[in-house]
Amino acid sequence: MQIGKRFGPWGGALIVLLTLAGGAIRLAGQDRPAGFGRAFAAIDRLWPEVNLNVLVLDKSGAPQKIDEQAFQLFEDRAERPLRFPASVDSPVSVALLIDSSGSIYKRKPEIVSAVTAIIKALPAGSEVTAVDFAEQAYIDLPLTPVSKVDFSFLDWLRPNGRTSLLDAVIATEDYLGGNAKYVRRALVILSDGEENASGNSASAALGGILLPGAPTIYACRVRDPRRTLNDLTESARGHKMLEFLAKMGGGPTFNLDPDPAAAAAQIAADIRNQHVLQFTAADPAHDGKLHKLEVRLPVKDLQVHVLPAYLAPSE
Repeated sequence: MQIGKRFGPWGGALIVLLTLAGGAIRLAGQDRPAGFGRAFAAIDRLWPEVNLNVLVLDKSGAPQKIDEQAFQLFEDRAERPLRFPASVDSPVSVALLIDSSGSIYKRKPEIVSAVTAIIKALPAGSEVTAVDFAEQAYIDLPLTPVSKVDFSFLDWLRPNGRTSLLDAVIATEDYLGGNAKYVRRALVILSDGEENASGNSASAALGGILLPGAPTIYACRVRDPRRTLNDLTESARGHKMLEFLAKMGGGPTFNLDPDPAAAAAQIAADIRNQHVLQFTAADPAHDGKLHKLEVRLPVKDLQVHVLPAYLAPSE
């Protein structure tokens, strides 16, 4: 799969090849601009410090602002001391991963409306990038301060072709991990979840989703209006894929229908209320091992959305 950069007002062209070698996700390409780094390189600079994005919701799904001292973090069942590097409603780095495959070609107006609303509702000082994908993924908007976003990038959305969702998730995680300015991070997927063209598997995608400092994943299902009651198998498979990505990415799932404006508002509200817990890994080895995570709160009936585990960086 390729992830490229479409330049309307920016000019020029860039094609970056996503490869998977030795278990490490790697971006390689020609004429790479300054700052177009690798997720692993960025994480290695912080390791063994781990930034963990956490979202807390009540039973109705409303985001909650929690007293920092109420959090308890357990790594491999052992409690770790916590620090809090960013406050709720502080600037956040957000990636919008937008499905532009043929299966949702009739949903462009609703997607454009939702993307616009999410960006405009982010905290002041935040930054956002937008990647659209079908068989290939394109960076339509490089990481940009929300106050300077030119929404004409949405004109590039021309739904057509098959869907490489997993490849797009891997590439976007890599780009955000290597370039994001803020420790509060979110990745919003707007897609029907159908997957029929990726070269990478779901297990390969986990290599980026579970990295220390990875963004919370918000998966918003965009229904294909052409699906009928007799054509539910593929649709259900897509829905399960989105649920899987959100669960492993520590975030909730949404449906764009029946009210796209309400869905966009809820996603933006959740992002604004993300917490960040920082701790030092008990084992600083670069061994690629999986470490189980658990966040506890003394208040009952709260939903805690957080990565279930993280992968230590490998050599």
